[in-house]
Amino acid sequence: MSQLDLRQLATFAAVAQTGSLGQAAEQLNRSPSALSMQLRALQDRLGLVLLRRTGRGLKLTPDGERLLAQTRPALEAMHRLEHTARALSQPNRCDPVPAGIGTILDPAFIRLGDFIGRLQTDTPQPVRPVLRHGTSGWALREVRERRLDVGFYLGECDETLFMRQPLAPVRYVVIAPRAWQHRLAGCDSWTALAALPWIGTPIESVHARLLSPVWTRCGASPVPVAEVDQEASMIDLVEAGVGLSLAREAPALRAAHERGLVLLRQLALDTQLALVSLRARQHEPLVARLHAAARRSWGSDETTVQTPVRGPDARPAPERA
Repeated sequence: MSQLDLRQLATFAAVAQTGSLGQAAEQLNRSPSALSMQLRALQDRLGLVLLRRTGRGLKLTPDGERLLAQTRPALEAMHRLEHTARALSQPNRCDPVPAGIGTILDPAFIRLGDFIGRLQTDTPQPVRPVLRHGTSGWALREVRERRLDVGFYLGECDETLFMRQPLAPVRYVVIAPRAWQHRLAGCDSWTALAALPWIGTPIESVHARLLSPVWTRCGASPVPVAEVDQEASMIDLVEAGVGLSLAREAPALRAAHERGLVLLRQLALDTQLALVSLRARQHEPLVARLHAAARRSWGSDETTVQTPVRGPDARPAPERA
């Protein structure tokens, strides 16, 4: 098979996205007949049928779906490569600007690779990301002290001081040891769970900030049997039978499936992942570029949000955390 033509791949991706030669032609500023020829040439080159015509437009075949999953990252990578080459060819190019970014939890959860890739695309001056990892509250403090330009953050913050860009909703659920099923019988409220051993977290962590108002409303003060600051450690301690903990719903579901942990999904606390920066710096070009990269990565363009949280005795209506 001869080498793939990037223009043909771009045509395929555009038609797959729109389901129409006409709309794809408008998007690419080319004629529908030219795109049809490109598609036919690509399919002939691959020996595959990628799209079929239906009553509702062009639809991907199973082979087309598999190829499209690889095509989009390849086109984005080529776009970044072309941008880098153009930047390097500039005679008066500037040295990269360092950008302090606070990260939390795991890279996949915050889409770190995509975020950094987009940050370095279509920017007038190259950026050198300087990544620092910690808890959510730590990232907020580092942004406030100007040791970081932006930070990923879970929950609400003082929006007179910080610019908060919501990225995605996040749900936390209670996880318990497998052997505790008998102890959990009848524990269908936060008040009942408060009497059991809990694994604590630092006061600035999202776990502590979510649970503190819940315990206040219950009139309870659980004494932590341990304190950890990493979600993986919390899950390990729960598996070992040390106590209860909060965990993000997705990792909690994996732990339940793979390690037999018990999930109390009816007792959930909702929050939101956001990118935060100092409001006083919102007009600085670097900070604006960091937020723009997050918008492209997450498809988010908001700056404020009202965040609901599950109330104390459980299935009730949402309240603020």
